[in-house]
Order: sequence, then structure tokens, then C-alpha cells
Amino acid sequence: MRVARLETLVLIAAALGSTGGVAQTVYKCGNTYSQLPCPGAAVAINPDARTAAQKAQADLATARDARTAAAMEKSRLLQEKADLAANAPPTPAKASSASKPRKSELKKKKKKDADHLKRHTPPVKKQTAVKPGAKASSPS
Repeated sequence: MRVARLETLVLIAAALGSTGGVAQTVYKCGNTYSQLPCPGAAVAINPDARTAAQKAQADLATARDARTAAAMEKSRLLQEKADLAANAPPTPAKASSASKPRKSELKKKKKKDADHLKRHTPPVKKQTAVKPGAKASSPS
């Protein structure tokens, strides 16, 4: 993992270092700037008028800011880890006898279910028994 990071940093540094050598000449034509010279065009001068000491100071400030940002990120990650640990859901405990319903509660529940069925089930009509030897009437 560290080798991949090192290789990545080297490639990024090489890419950044190679971009400075490809700058193009910019011409000032009146109030506009162009890559192509126009009649009476003047070569635009780099507007960066900083001294070497000012550039070094800016580079030091950039490096300091990068270190501060890395320290802040590390602190944030540690805080997030602590918050996750503090707010993690509790692990489920093994089922104990206290969590099981009692026999009396089960009986009450069964009785309640039976009462519900009695109230919502239509009554069944009793069929009358036909006596032996009697004729059954048939609707015609």
C-alpha cells in the first residue's frame, strides 16, 4: 500500500514539474490578449513580480497549511471513530427466562383469541336429524 502511494506521489510530482516548460508566448493586441501575433503586438510580460524570498515564503506557508490539514483530518477521523463506538447499537443479549412469556400470559392470549373467534364467526345452524321411516320432503 505504501509503495503505491509513493509511486503516485512521484508521478504527480513529475507531471507538475513538466507543465512549466510548455508555456506559450502571449501577445497583447490593443486591449486583448492572443496566442497569435497581430500587427504591432507586444509580448505580454509575466505579471508575477514576486521576489525569490516572497516565493519561498509562500511555499513554506503552503507546506504548513498542508501539515495542518493532515493533522485536522487525523483528529477528525479519531473523533468519528470514537463517536461511532459510543453510539453503536447494543449487542443482543441471549434470551433469558425474564423475556419469555409466562404460562398465565399464554393462557390469557389463547382465551382472548378464542373470544375473538366466537364474536366474529357466524353461528352454525344445527341440522335436524331425520327419523328412520319418515319420508323426506323434496321441494318441487
